[in-house]
Amino acid sequence: MKRTILILIILLACIYSLRAQSVTQSFNADGIKVIFKPTSKNVINVRIYFRGGVANYSPNQAGIENLTLDATTKCGTKKYNKNAFKDSTDKYGILTYGSSTYDYGYIQLNCISKYFNQGWNLFSEAVMNPVFDADEVKLLKERKVVISRNNQSNAETSLMLLQMQNAFKNTPYAIDPDGSEETVNGLTANDLKNYYETILNKNKVFIVVVGNIDKQVLFKKILAAFGSMPSQSFTPVDLQAPVWKDNKLLIESRKLSTNYVGAIMNAPDFTSVNYVPFRLGISGLGGNLYQYLRSQLHLSYNPGTNTVPLKMPFATMTAGTNNVPEVMAGMVNVLKEIRNSGLNDEWLQHIKNTYITRSFINDQSAAAITDNIGSAEILGGWQYADDLPQLVKMVTVEQVNNALNFYVVGLRWTFLGNPEAIENYRPPAF
Repeated sequence: MKRTILILIILLACIYSLRAQSVTQSFNADGIKVIFKPTSKNVINVRIYFRGGVANYSPNQAGIENLTLDATTKCGTKKYNKNAFKDSTDKYGILTYGSSTYDYGYIQLNCISKYFNQGWNLFSEAVMNPVFDADEVKLLKERKVVISRNNQSNAETSLMLLQMQNAFKNTPYAIDPDGSEETVNGLTANDLKNYYETILNKNKVFIVVVGNIDKQVLFKKILAAFGSMPSQSFTPVDLQAPVWKDNKLLIESRKLSTNYVGAIMNAPDFTSVNYVPFRLGISGLGGNLYQYLRSQLHLSYNPGTNTVPLKMPFATMTAGTNNVPEVMAGMVNVLKEIRNSGLNDEWLQHIKNTYITRSFINDQSAAAITDNIGSAEILGGWQYADDLPQLVKMVTVEQVNNALNFYVVGLRWTFLGNPEAIENYRPPAF
């Protein structure tokens, strides 16, 4: 009996120890906020985030942060030229790259634990000592222009950009983080260098690390690598989301085999008690749209919805179709029905189970975890990333229905395609 109790105590201690080891924590390393989630996995993912996103620059510089952060890992550093840097990443299977979106940018490192020292060396060099070589920047710009052209030729991507410009006119979100062919071509290597100096700031960055590494080892590496980073005052731009109470339609003419239509609507802040109920409600709306427009009426092959958690949050409904008036009317009818009748317990439980399953799958990837933690920190606090699955379990049908009715008070429509398909048409009121 005593032996059995002793075994149980040991097992419980091991379980507690494993849980404690995987608890997300935050600490300060010489003025830099660090968020660390230890895991037993052999993959380590590190991201240094730069706050601000499109609010950091003017419309005529669209794409500058995305190009700049990409250049840090593709144009060489003071210690390694472009080829030497790439040779090292290839030799050890190390992934490094930079990117930027509406609210933030980041430089990322992904490698196995065995080669973390080599990966950290490259990553810290890219962050602290990038060389914006004019010839390499020119080549990188050419690749970005090709991507921009491809995005313009992709109808669904174009629709999203048009929706942002339509709904967020006269705000930073009207700026495309990837930039246009014109704005990217207008940027110089010196522009990138000067811009990077404005965002490399201890008060503007934070670091997220997920993987099998000792906290003290990590702390010392950050101090050694980033201790000399400049520290300057930083005040985030106060972004106030527009309130869409109207039912306006923007039409963009383009020769397409299929027309595309989308609607943007208001959504709660990421830190609001209404965020999770609203997000689940929009997922339910998406399922109902798919069943009605595709399965029942066969009017669209890709109807769907999405909640976009940004500092100025919103939700979308989109569909591709050659029967635009019928689809828009159908979208409004489904929206009205779900606002009036709401979800039921069975449908909500199905949505919860789907979300929790996806969350569990995502947690198998160190990169997905740093992404979730980093975006949560940008939007209000990294703790929300850890709390989200539990918050989902607690949501009630009443909370979902109340959130949908409170926030969905107007639609900002965008149409992309043959204008004859929507000539003299006005969106149905709801």
